[in-house]
Amino acid sequence: MSEVRASEHPTWIQEKGFHKKELEILKEILPFYIINTLHESYSYRSIGVNEYGWPDNIWNTGALKDQLFHVANLTLNHNLFVVDTLSNMSDTCIQAHLGDDFYQCRDLERIVVYDNHTNTVLSIFKHIRNALAHGRFVMYPMGDDYMFALESVDNHNRALVLKARMVLRASTLIHWMNIIKRGPQEVVQRKRKKK
Repeated sequence: MSEVRASEHPTWIQEKGFHKKELEILKEILPFYIINTLHESYSYRSIGVNEYGWPDNIWNTGALKDQLFHVANLTLNHNLFVVDTLSNMSDTCIQAHLGDDFYQCRDLERIVVYDNHTNTVLSIFKHIRNALAHGRFVMYPMGDDYMFALESVDNHNRALVLKARMVLRASTLIHWMNIIKRGPQEVVQRKRKKK
């Protein structure tokens, strides 16, 4: 059991530029995940889920989390792993097939994320934001879609330490964004039918 030290300049991030199609996708997702992030402390232009119409207790009910996880077919301890201490990161990355060569296996969406008992969904979104904002990602074409390999790191004890590794489809990131932006439509529609 140990933390995973990260490189300042990982070799898997070679390409500096983006193709036209990649730029179109980034243009769609970057504002939501970086500028209008769900986390107030990460951007002055953040937009919390409440501002999209979600109720205050949405994270307690699990309804939004279940919708988001369903999109990527995420199952806890299968292709979604949550570690509560950084010392568990190394073993968990190996178990999740998200070791140092994680970017080479791009057929299955999967996540390992550090979350110290706060909110797994918000932790995932925070680490997506960090990976995108700091350029620790690569996009691989997959038919009509792209697969993102993302890595979130942080300074810890004077070294870069891994906080999350993810392999997610661009379509998943876009679908997640649309679910949140759309708000709880089903709930609104049910209320209208009862009146």
